[in-house]
Amino acid sequence: MRYELSAEGDAKILAVDGYLEECIGDGRPIEALVATRRLGEIASERAKEAARAATKSSWSWTDVGMALGVSKQAAHEKLHARVRGEIDKAQSKLEQAAKSGHAKIARRAARGREELDRVSGLHPKVDSARQRVDEWEERQHDKLSRNVEKGRKKITSTEQSVREKLDRRS
Repeated sequence: MRYELSAEGDAKILAVDGYLEECIGDGRPIEALVATRRLGEIASERAKEAARAATKSSWSWTDVGMALGVSKQAAHEKLHARVRGEIDKAQSKLEQAAKSGHAKIARRAARGREELDRVSGLHPKVDSARQRVDEWEERQHDKLSRNVEKGRKKITSTEQSVREKLDRRS
């Protein structure tokens, strides 16, 4: 069995091809290149959505592979790779937020210590205030670290759940 585009779908793709050909012919090759890059991004997202919709419905990975012109294993691996990419992005974003959060806490504590250094000779309780700043900073770093760890666990759990679902469908 071979899957084909509808006449409407084929006409729309030919229209896009006509636009690209026109750009190149009119001396706008960079516009054509930007458009092909954008089309690639869109096509990649739509392929992922279509594969998910197909496998959630009545189609198999064999059907998905045939529609893409690849084996069911290649189609499955392609979707797995995309899931890995999304997981990597989420982990990177979490690590970036953690680094930024820890830096913000450290800056705030440093500002507090600087204020205390300015008034150190004027107030007898500066040492206890400095200790409270240190304790606050430690609590904030600990709290952020716990939340980041929860985020890591959630990402790992989500990844495992998605992989199990994909494996059941293959």
